[in-house]
Parts: sequence; C-alpha cells; structure tokens
Amino acid sequence: MEQMIRWLLALGMLLFGFVVIGQAGPRNYSITPPRVSYSDDLAHAIVSFEVGNRGAAGAAATEIVITQHENGQSSYIEELPPLAQGETRDFDICLPLANLPGEDVFFRITAGIDEYELAGSRIARDNEQLFRINKAEAIAGSGVCAGSSAAPTGPFSLTIPLLGWQVVFLGDSIAVNDSQLDYGTALLAFLALLAALAFCLWLLSLALRLLFRQPPKFDAWQPPYAHNNWYDMNSTLGRRQSWQYHAQNNLLGEATAPDQLVLVKHLLGKQKEVMGNWRVKAMRSIQYDIYGRISRTEVLMPRGVIEKLNRLLQRAPTQDEATRRKAIEALAKRISRVTLSPIEKQNLPLPIALEIRFESQSGEARILFELYQHRGEDWQLLDAWEPDLGQTGARIPEQFNFTLNGQLPGEAAREYKSRLQTDVAALLLRMLTQLPAGAASLDLA
Repeated sequence: MEQMIRWLLALGMLLFGFVVIGQAGPRNYSITPPRVSYSDDLAHAIVSFEVGNRGAAGAAATEIVITQHENGQSSYIEELPPLAQGETRDFDICLPLANLPGEDVFFRITAGIDEYELAGSRIARDNEQLFRINKAEAIAGSGVCAGSSAAPTGPFSLTIPLLGWQVVFLGDSIAVNDSQLDYGTALLAFLALLAALAFCLWLLSLALRLLFRQPPKFDAWQPPYAHNNWYDMNSTLGRRQSWQYHAQNNLLGEATAPDQLVLVKHLLGKQKEVMGNWRVKAMRSIQYDIYGRISRTEVLMPRGVIEKLNRLLQRAPTQDEATRRKAIEALAKRISRVTLSPIEKQNLPLPIALEIRFESQSGEARILFELYQHRGEDWQLLDAWEPDLGQTGARIPEQFNFTLNGQLPGEAAREYKSRLQTDVAALLLRMLTQLPAGAASLDLA
C-alpha cells in the first residue's frame, strides 16, 4: 500500500512539474505592459513603459528591441543601461506611422534578453510584452488619444503568471508567447490541460483517502483464552474451558426453552468497573440468512463512530442518566444509518449481526464469564470465573457479537428504520451499564 501511494504521488508530481517556477538568476529584468499614445500630428506612436530590476544589480548594458509580431522584422533598437537592484526606469519610444497599414499591427517589445536572461527561459518570460498600433483609429480620432492608455496586448489578452504564459486573442488565431495557434488547436490544448488537471486532482484525492480515511481494520479474531489439554473435560475446570468459546456478549436475552443455559462475558477494569480500560478498535455490521453472512452488506463503521463510542466508554461511568442516554441515542442514529446504507429494500427482513472489537492492556483489564440457567421465570447464576489467558502480548483482544432483528412482518420500512435506531440505543445502554452478578466473588488483589 505504501509503495502504491508513493507511486501515485510521484506521478502526480510529474504531471504538475510544468507549473514549477525556475530559480531566478542574479539579474532579473521585467517590463510593464506598454501604453500607446499618438503625437499631435499623428505622425508617430509613442510607446511608454517601465523596465525594472527585481534581482541583483546589472553588470552590463543590454538592449530594448521592438519587432513586428507577425514577421519578426526589427522596428526599433535602443540601449538599456545596467540597472541597480530594485531600480525602475521609464522609457518613451516613438515609432513612425507612415509605413504602417491602416489595420491593427502587433508589435513585440523585449528588454534585457541576452546571455544573462536567455530567450525562452522562465526568467525571461517577464522581459517581453505585446502591444498594438492602429493607424486608422488614430487618424479617425476614435482610437486612443494622446496621454491615455491603450489595450496593451491586442483586442483581448490574458496573462497567467504561474505558467509564464501571455495569451493574446487575435482575429483568427491565438498567440501564446512565441507560438500561434488556430482556435481549434487551442481548444483541444485547453481541453487536454483540463483533463490533465482533473486527473492530477483525482490522484491527489485518492492518495489522501488512502493516507487518512482508511476504515478500522476488522481482521480475523482469535480468542485470548488459554486451552489447557491436561484438564479433565468432566471436571469443573474442563467444563468452564469448553463453555468459554460460546459467550457472545455481556447481555442476557429472553429464554427460548425451559432450563436453557446461557453464558455471558463481562469486560471489566482492574477495579471491577464495567468496560474499564477497554477501548473499541473496530466495529462492523453485516446481514445473514440461513446460509450464512451476506458479504456485500458488510459495513465497517467509520473512525468517527469508533471515536465517539470510545469517548462514551470513558465518560459513561461519570455521566448522569439523561446525558448518557442523549449521547447514546445520537450515536445509535448514526450507526443505524450506516448499517442500512448498503441494504436493498427486499433484504430488510434479514437479521443483522453487529460486531464490536475491543482491546485492553495486559494487567489493566479483566474478563469475567457467567453461566446462567433459566429456572421458573428468571435467570439463575450457576457459575462465574475468570479465564486463563494465553500468550497475548502487551494487549488483550476481545469481541462482542450482537444480533439485531430485521424488518418484522407488517412493519413499514420507515417504522423499521426508526425501531432499529431504538434497538441499537437500548443495546449500547445495556452493554455499558450491565453489572455482572458474579463480580462480588472477584479478587481485587
């Protein structure tokens, strides 16, 4: 599982690698979007901009170059003296309008593209800008007036600083930095980028679920009781050892036959307190029929349910009855809702097994078995004992198994869901408060 997580994270980082911003060199010039105005005689376009240095001090002079975007023909070159660290310098460059056509003409202006900031590198992406000049608009007086700002990068432009992209929407194409794409190709590229981003987000969410949202494991349970072969099976110790594996929980149910025998087990603390020092490790529900368990209905309770049940185990002995009942009812509502989530309507009449896995530190908890027989109208205690434990290590595992009735004949689905919540609440309340009748015989030493 850890290898799979590492592989997914590595693949996600590889796909996101194109957004990593490279390290800046010692000198880092940048140019602001140009502002275009026109002279009073409409003979020149005045291009105004600022060049700043966001890195270390420049060591040598470089150039400001203006070229036509379509054909790369040079229109203007001016020397750019070295700038100190944090220095900004204003420039106003005049371009003649006489030889320009009447429609839009796009120009590219670069500042400081040299051996320190190589063309096409990440550090040089803020060293160039696009702007347009429209001779017809200037002559007609409907364009940009002198001293006002024009759209610096065409009819519509978009800058993506994280990727270092400058997107200009032209008449029949889109210019992305030095590349020019038609609208069909640009749409396919945009959809591919969205698909890659969605895939990366899915990988990230999968990795997070694997790391932080794993439900508690419910491995095969082995009883912690020691099995001593030297006991005579007809002796008291031998019969106790055989009975131990039949105990399901700490609750006495209704008798189904005369003189019925039932064995229960109580999980106690060192001082005989109910559920003292025991903590819930996992919990699940699953339907069953005459053929066995129905695996597709198995539900592992989420960590939130486990944590709330553990808090209830800690606080129940000190809470008053009303507070304890309110907390149990809220927890039972969530357990019943999670239990019924995978069950189809036609399977509602099947009973549900509810299993709770406990764990406690060795030496801090006790297990007490009680053997009852139904005599007359009540249960009579026949025997009570603590089991011999095997080699469990530092922690003792235990498990309670409960059975919840399914939908009863004539009971509506809504009534069954409400009744199941009530049954779960009653079960939890009895489990937390059921005192063993044989606890008085336990040695506290």
